[in-house]
Formats: sequence, structure tokens, C-alpha cells
Amino acid sequence: MAHAAHRHTPDDTSGASGAPGSTALSAGADPVPGTGQADPSLSLPPTAALTAGRGGQPRLLVDAPAGYGEVYLHGATVTSWRPRGSKEVIFTSRQAVFDGRTAIRGGVPLCLPVFSDGIHGDARPRHGWARTSPWRLLSVSPTREAGVRALFLLSRDHLTALYEVEVGHELVLSLSLRNDAASPRTVEAALHTYLAVHDVTGTEVSGLDGAPFTDNLSGSVLSGLPENPPPGAGGRHLLQRGPVTVSGPVDRIYRSESDLRVSDPGHHRVITVRKRNAASTIVWNPWSTGSAAMPDMADDEFASMLCVEAGAVRQDAPTIMPGESWSMRAVVGTEPA
Repeated sequence: MAHAAHRHTPDDTSGASGAPGSTALSAGADPVPGTGQADPSLSLPPTAALTAGRGGQPRLLVDAPAGYGEVYLHGATVTSWRPRGSKEVIFTSRQAVFDGRTAIRGGVPLCLPVFSDGIHGDARPRHGWARTSPWRLLSVSPTREAGVRALFLLSRDHLTALYEVEVGHELVLSLSLRNDAASPRTVEAALHTYLAVHDVTGTEVSGLDGAPFTDNLSGSVLSGLPENPPPGAGGRHLLQRGPVTVSGPVDRIYRSESDLRVSDPGHHRVITVRKRNAASTIVWNPWSTGSAAMPDMADDEFASMLCVEAGAVRQDAPTIMPGESWSMRAVVGTEPA
């Protein structure tokens, strides 16, 4: 799919998938029945296998020299990634539901074609249909950097999505959307990335200093707020001051294209997120109050995760002309602290 010129107009594992760490994988595994499907002509490199995962759901396992990963065909949801020799970077709840219908709690769900309740607040299903749809696995190939690249396809509601996931020293997520309708369409998209951290209260997110944001919670607690919000802000539209730290429930949409650094001192690392064509950054943590209300998330797990998402939502959602395409990318990496 060719990418057209980009246009812009003025919405939960620490490796809890139960997958093996560095076991050699066999090539050419038969597709597994389930919600997703693989192209009949698909061939797999020795570093990848298509097997049944939790709930019997089909998943692509990657065990390459550069890194380990796991992607479920249900929602094309990445549920695990760790560079070789490193700790898990992606959080997936140990209580996540794998039934081929429910969105997987954790990993990297795709919020598409709407985020949360949508621009007008009335969109259903919440966060769109991409994260609960069966995706088709088109190809799996090795990379020059000793990793594996997989390509997924979903076409629905006059929208075609190509999603490329590269597992290696970094986790590269590239989403491309083509408008197959006869009229322009505004689409929201977010790579809803759950990062695994040792202790969310000791984590800082850098790269958002000075960025305006919308607070979707009344009474959330975040550091780095201006002492005197501008008149009429209503406590909701503010500017970030300094790094973001968490000491309560957080649900914020920042208008920022900047790259991000997420400190994780308990794991002696910094998680980096480099973005391309993603003018929104979402920061989310349900805290104990929110996780207690989620049957697919354990009450104590909020402390070991933080969503830091690359997206294009609300006023930054792209309007795609008929027959044209739009794309965005996020690259997740790690550095020693």
C-alpha cells in the first residue's frame, strides 16, 4: 500500500503470557484454528512459529538472536517483547481474557478507527473494532538486524489496515491505513502500548515538558502541573511542566510529537519511544481504584504498568481522502539507566 501525503485536521505484562524464553522454534508450522488466520502460502523462518497460545488462540512466537516476541492474531496484539538478554518490556495482565472476542488486557492493542468514545463521544465499540477483530497474517521474514518482521492485514468498514511488527533489538510498530470509501474520512488511531515497569510511582516520563494536554479524569494526581492554570481551563486543559510522574489514576491526551523516555529505575533501564507522524501521546494508569473494577486485570497490577501511547486522536486525527493512505510508527527500545 502506497503512503500518500499525510494530513491532519484542527482509548490496557510483564511477560505473563506463559511463553518460553529462548527455546528454538520450528519453521513451517500449520496455521492454528481460531479468530485469526494466516495466508495459505505463508512460510516461516526458523526463528518464528505459529502456535496455539492462551485460550487456544493463534499467536506468532518470535525467538530470534536479537529479541523475543509474541503477537496474537486476535487484534494483532503484541503481548510480549524483550530484547535478547533483557527483561520483559511489554505488560500483559495475568488475568487477561483470551477468548477471541474480548480485547486483550495489556500488550499493544490497536485503538482504531476511534479512540475511547471517539471525537464526538458516542462511538461504539469503545476504542473501535481493530483490537477485537481477526487479523490476517500475510508474511513473516527475518531482518538484517537478526530479528523478525511480520505483516498483518485487516479490511473492514471501507478501511484497509496494514500493520507491520518488527521484533528485534527494538520493537517497531508501523500502521498504514487506506480509505476505501468514496468520501473523505477522519480516523483516530493509537498504539495502546502497556509498558512493564518495576514501580509506576518511581517512573518518570520525559519529553512532554510544555505540551498541552486534556485531563480525562477529574481528580487524577500528576506531578508537574502549572501552579496557576489559565482562566477558563476548568482543571482539564493544562500545560505539562517537567517530567510526568504518577501518584494516582492518570488518563491524559498530550498534543506532542516528541520522542519519549520512560525511566524504570527498579529495572535499571530507560524505555524509549520514538514516534513518527503521531501528534498525540496518551498516558494512562487506572491506579488501584480503576483496576479493582476490571475483571481482566489483577488488583495489584496497576503498580507494574504504565501506558505511554503513540497516536493521532481528537484534533490530531488524520482525514484521509478516498483512495489515499496515512501511516504512523512507534519504535520502542531500552537503554541502561
